[in-house]
Amino acid sequence: MLTEDHKLQKVEISQRLLQRCQQDNGDEDTTHIGVGPGGDFQANNNLFDNLITGDETWVHLNTPETKRDSMTWKHRSSPVTKKFKVQRSATKVMATVFWDAKGVILLDILPQGQCINAARYCSTLDRLKEAIRRKRPGLLRRGVVLQHDNATPHSANLTQQWLQRYCWEILPYPAHSPDLAPSDFHLFGP
Repeated sequence: MLTEDHKLQKVEISQRLLQRCQQDNGDEDTTHIGVGPGGDFQANNNLFDNLITGDETWVHLNTPETKRDSMTWKHRSSPVTKKFKVQRSATKVMATVFWDAKGVILLDILPQGQCINAARYCSTLDRLKEAIRRKRPGLLRRGVVLQHDNATPHSANLTQQWLQRYCWEILPYPAHSPDLAPSDFHLFGP
């Protein structure tokens, strides 16, 4: 049950988030972000039909096997085999996932040892555009609305030029937002 203290705390957090957004944008009039009354996308009734969400996550290549996976058949007189405690592998790769209301459109795995920069992200967007053409015919014609966080490769000039060239619209995602990214909630969640 929410008490008055909880409500006040939530308002304080919202005010701090708004102040950070205003500082990041340099505007004092940045009071609306996202969808809703007075929002940028209110007039677009088909927003969710055109919305594609993108995010990155680390994927561990070697997950430890369960006790059941490691069971073997043996004779009663056989000695018991010791199973050492296995931890998660340090070997991991970066996966970039783009999805919409109908499902995953593109899963891009970054080769091990490489990092995501603006050029690499633009080539991933090229592959996304081809995947949209194959899996969601007509979406490119209607106009893509892309939601991704404000990571450096996403907000770089090269990426912004790519998005402008293909007339893709960006759904604003506030910096320092306490909310979970949609991918964390829907795809990578617990």
